[in-house]
Amino acid sequence: MPAASQRGLPQPQVTQIELTPGELASHKIGSHHLQAAVEALHRDGMVVLSNAVDPAHLDKLNERMVPEAKGLYSRAATHRNFGNETGNIQQEPVLEDGYVFDDVLANPWATDVIQCMFGPNPSLRFYSANTAFKARGRQPPHIDIDFDFPKVPFGYCVNINLVATSPKMARPKDVLETNPDTGYRQIRADLQHRRRDIDCPPIQPSLPKGALIIRDFRLWHAGMPNQTDEPRVMLVSVQFPGWYRSDLKMKLPVMIKNKVQWGDLIPCVEWMPEGYDYLKGAHDHDFTLLP
Repeated sequence: MPAASQRGLPQPQVTQIELTPGELASHKIGSHHLQAAVEALHRDGMVVLSNAVDPAHLDKLNERMVPEAKGLYSRAATHRNFGNETGNIQQEPVLEDGYVFDDVLANPWATDVIQCMFGPNPSLRFYSANTAFKARGRQPPHIDIDFDFPKVPFGYCVNINLVATSPKMARPKDVLETNPDTGYRQIRADLQHRRRDIDCPPIQPSLPKGALIIRDFRLWHAGMPNQTDEPRVMLVSVQFPGWYRSDLKMKLPVMIKNKVQWGDLIPCVEWMPEGYDYLKGAHDHDFTLLP
C-alpha cells in the first residue's frame, strides 16, 4: 500500500495548544486544553504547549549554553549522540543561581497534563540537554531506553528548545536492532517502513520559541540535522509516576535548594556543593524499573 502522502491523504500534525492569558496567570491548565492534551498523548504519544515557557528565560540560557556547547564540541572526550556525523552532543544545562527557572525545570502546565496520565505528584528525576551543531547526518529512529519496560506510559520527557525550530510506542526486544556500522541501537528498518505504510509517517514540526513538548518515553524519534550555523540546544527533563521504582536523581546545586517552585512535582535530587562542575555531568543514566 502506498504511503499516506502518495495517496493524497492529509499529513499528520503535532497537536499544539496555546495557553490562554488566564491559564498563564493562574499557572493551571483549563479543562478543555487538558482534554485536548490528554487525547493527543493517548493518540500520538506527544503534545506541544506552544507558549508555556518565558522566552526571556530561554534567551538567557542560550546566551550561556551556546558558548559552552562550542567548547564541549571541540573536546574529543565529549559524548556524541549516534556518532560524529550527527553533530549532536550531550550537554548539561547551566546549574547556577539565576539560570534554573521554574517554567523550565518544573513547568506547572506540563505537570498538570502529566498528572492526568500518571496520577498525582509525579517524580522529577532527570534534567539534561543535547545540542545539535550543523551537520549532514541524522540520527536513526530510536527510543532512549532498551530494557523491558512496563506496558503503560511510565515516563514523560519534557523537551524545550532554546530557539524556534523548523525542518531547515514499542518494546525494545521487539523493535530494536544494532546498527553494525555504528553499534547503536535503533528501530528496525522493516518496522519503519511498515509504520509509513499505515498513515503514520515521521513528523518534523515547526515550533516557536517558548514551546514545550511532552513526549512519551516510548515514542520513536530521531534528531534531524541542524542546517544552520548556530548550535541548537534542547533541554530535557523526565517525570515518572509515583509507582515507578527508581533510584535515579538529578544533580542540582545546593544554592537553589529553596528557590524552585516545584508545584505538584516530587523532586528527586542529589544536592551538589558549591563549585560543582555541571559541564562534567555523566552521559549514562539508568532509567530501569527496579524489581
